[in-house]
Amino acid sequence: MSVEIIVRETGTGLEIVSGRRRLEALLALRDEVVVMSPGVGEMVVARLPDGRLQASANPEHVALFRQPDVTGSTKTLA
Repeated sequence: MSVEIIVRETGTGLEIVSGRRRLEALLALRDEVVVMSPGVGEMVVARLPDGRLQASANPEHVALFRQPDVTGSTKTLA
C-alpha cells in the first residue's frame, strides 16, 4: 500500500493539505508510518502519546520505520 500526503510548511511546522484521512487510517493501525509527500519526499509520521502528530524526513528515521511490503512489491511506502 502506498500513501501520499501533501503538506506545506508553516511557522510551527508542517500542515497537512490533503491525505489526512488516509494517514489517520494508517495511524489507527500503527503508531508510525512512512509516507510520500511531493516536494518533501519520504517521511515518517508518528502519533505521540498526547495525540499530536510529529513528522521527520531524516532518511535514518524513514529507514528505521519502513515496513516490508506483504505483497512482495519493493515500491511500498507505507
